[in-house]
Amino acid sequence: MILSKQELSLKKRGRVTPRVVVLNVLGFLLVGLSLVSTAGAQNVVRLNPSEVPIAPVSSTIALDLELQFTDVTSGGGTEVSYDASRLTFISFEFATGPNAPNASFIFGPDDHQLTQPLKVSAGWDSGVTGSRSIGTFLFSVNGAGPAEVSVAASPNVSGEPGPWYDSLPPHGILSVIFGGATTNSTLAVPSLGTPGLIVCSALLILFAIFMMSKRELLETKE
Repeated sequence: MILSKQELSLKKRGRVTPRVVVLNVLGFLLVGLSLVSTAGAQNVVRLNPSEVPIAPVSSTIALDLELQFTDVTSGGGTEVSYDASRLTFISFEFATGPNAPNASFIFGPDDHQLTQPLKVSAGWDSGVTGSRSIGTFLFSVNGAGPAEVSVAASPNVSGEPGPWYDSLPPHGILSVIFGGATTNSTLAVPSLGTPGLIVCSALLILFAIFMMSKRELLETKE
């Protein structure tokens, strides 16, 4: 059967050639890589560690406030809230060194307002990106059980530290992901100390002597 030129052209168009397959696969790969790159481009302000090992009541825990930015930022603010029934805020020390914030402030809690959020503001003279340490929180454990220390955006209103800003004009507000931390505290086990250990040891020795004497009496009666 002899095909006309038009029929041959239609037949070629309907055939999927290896070249077309390769081009389609490359196209899908490029789209996928673009989506992965977009998903990975994140700005994060978080507490480290995110999970605190079990800590006894009356102990002190430290939480580092860090940023991990893909964009270049000039600074911003963060609100930190905590469970005042199980944690007591002690202090917040800003980081020091060449990568530390040039301008930094912390607000709260006011007297007798233990549930009031802590508000941290940090800024740099020149834009920063990548990993930076802002400072370290110290909390005292005052109650047993799980507790959460949450991190959130600071409201963009007067008197607040405000959001995180781009370092380049027009200095727009950056999208930021916040990460808090969880703790789990237990009642402290009282320490006997050296005198207590001596007393316990003496009682154990007396108990052992008593049991041996009782056994000898029973054997004598038999």
